[in-house]
Amino acid sequence: MKTRLKTGDILLFAGLLLAAVAGGIWWLANSANEGDFSANGAVVVTQTKDGFYRADPLDADASYTVETPGTGSGDDAQRGSNTVRISGGTVEVERSNCGNQVCVEHDPIERIGEQIVCLPHGLVVEIVERESDATELH
Repeated sequence: MKTRLKTGDILLFAGLLLAAVAGGIWWLANSANEGDFSANGAVVVTQTKDGFYRADPLDADASYTVETPGTGSGDDAQRGSNTVRISGGTVEVERSNCGNQVCVEHDPIERIGEQIVCLPHGLVVEIVERESDATELH
């Protein structure tokens, strides 16, 4: 006895195959947009609540120090200092003179949407797709 595929079976199989291919294309397109494959065009924005602002491409090699006003009062006021390094598609805070060192101990960031924050100095370092996407500090 021979089994013969009916027209409806062939159309169902073709529809499932087409849906699988379309889903694969959609997944690849969305993964690329989320920065899973490449950080091309990503921007590192570093800013403080006191007005410091700097934007660099993620693929740049840069190291800079951000100075912020003191956190104490009178003679106890110590200026804040954070050294940020961008290298090899990653960003990290290398040094800080804040008391808790959370920003220094934070793993380097490399994907759009990731941030490093130094609360004592009011510093935010983040990776965004476009500079206009950066968090607004007031």
